[in-house]
Amino acid sequence: MPDRLCTMLSGEYLHIPGEVLTIIDILEKNGHEAFIVGGCVRDMLLGLEPKDFDICTSALPEQVLQLFPKCIPTGIKHGTVTVLVNDTPFEVTTYRIESGYTDFRHPDNVMFSDSLTEDLKRRDFTINAMAYHPARGVVDPFDGIRDLKAKVIRTVGNPYERFGEDALRMLRAIRFQAVYGFSIENKTFSAIKALSNNISVISRERILEELNRILLSSYPETFINLLDSKLLSHILPVPLPATADLRILTRLPEDIYTRWAAFLFLAGVNNPDDIRIVCTDLKMSNRLKDEILMISKLLGVKFPKNSYTMRLILSETGTDSFARALSILKILYPESEDLKETEKDFNRIISEKHCISLSGLAVKGSDLLSAGFKPGKNIGTLLNVLFTCVLQNPDLNRKELLMLFAGIIKNKFGL
Repeated sequence: MPDRLCTMLSGEYLHIPGEVLTIIDILEKNGHEAFIVGGCVRDMLLGLEPKDFDICTSALPEQVLQLFPKCIPTGIKHGTVTVLVNDTPFEVTTYRIESGYTDFRHPDNVMFSDSLTEDLKRRDFTINAMAYHPARGVVDPFDGIRDLKAKVIRTVGNPYERFGEDALRMLRAIRFQAVYGFSIENKTFSAIKALSNNISVISRERILEELNRILLSSYPETFINLLDSKLLSHILPVPLPATADLRILTRLPEDIYTRWAAFLFLAGVNNPDDIRIVCTDLKMSNRLKDEILMISKLLGVKFPKNSYTMRLILSETGTDSFARALSILKILYPESEDLKETEKDFNRIISEKHCISLSGLAVKGSDLLSAGFKPGKNIGTLLNVLFTCVLQNPDLNRKELLMLFAGIIKNKFGL
C-alpha cells in the first residue's frame, strides 16, 4: 500500500472521468443519492487506474431510465441500467438487498433499498465494499481502508455466509490475493477450505476465467492456495500427484500458454491424456488446449543435439511452442550446459531464418506446375522431399537449386 494513501483519500489522486461526475450530478439534482462503488474505489485508493467505474444510487431503475436519454436496461430486474454518456457506457445500479442463494451463485430475491450501507453489506470483501463521492469522500462501513493498509483479503461479515451465497467468491479471494500480493485473513481462508466442495456448482467457463487471471497475475505462485484450500481437487477432473513449488511461475513470461503448461508440469500432470482431460473439462479453447499439450510434450523429451534434429522438431512444433518450453526448462535447470547449447542453436536458426516449414520453402506448388509437373498428390510428395533436403541443409533453400532437384526426380520417376 503506498504511503500516499491518506493523500489519495483527500482526492488528490482520485481521477474520475467527467462522464461519471455528470451522472452523479444529474442524479443528485433530481433528489437521489449517487456514489462510485466497488472495485474502482479500491483501485483508486491503491493508486491504480480503474478498468471501469460503477455507480450505485438510491434512484429506482425506472427513474434512472427517465433521467438519461441514452441508456440500456441491461439488468433492470436486479436494478442495473447501463447509461451512455459521450457514447461511453457506465453501469448505474439501485441500492439493493439480496437473499436466498439456493444455487450458491445468484440471489433468489432482490429488494431495492434506500440505504447505501445495506447495499455495501451484500458485497464480498471489505476492500470492495467502499463507496466514494467527489464531495463527501469515502464511505467505508466495514473497514476496507484498514484492510487495504494491512494488505488483507477479508469478507464482509461472516465468511461462511458470504461464500455460501456465491461459491465463486472463494476463487475471487485467491485471485485478489494473486493480483495485489495480499494475504487472506485466517477465518476467511478457513471458510474457503470448509466450503471448497461448493465450487463444483460454478460453471467451467467462470472457473477458467478466474484461474487464467490468477496465472497471469503479478503473484501467480498464489495458485498454491488453490491446492491448500482443496479448491482444485473439486475443480480438476484428475488428481494432482505432486506437491508443487510454484514460485517459478513468477519468473515466467506473462503468457497463459506457458504458465498453464508450467503449472501442470510442476503439479505432476504429465500424461497427455490427463492434460487433455483437464483442458477439455475446463472448456479451454482448442488453441489453448493444443498449445498446452505441445509445450507439455516438449517438456518431456530430450532436446536435440544437432541443428538438423532441431529444425526437424521445430517443423513439427513451431517456434513459439519450442520457445515457451525452453523458457520453462531454463528456469528449472539454470545450470544445464545442454540447454544453453540448445538455446544458442535455436536462436541461430531463428536469426538466420532457416526454413522450418513448407510455407518457407523457396519452391511452391505453382512453380512445379508451371514447369510442367503433373497436377495431383505427387506435387505434395515432391514438395515434402524437397523440404526434407532443406531441413538437412538450409543452404539448399534456393529456388534454382530446388527446381533442379525436382527436375532430376521428375526424370527418374516420371512425375
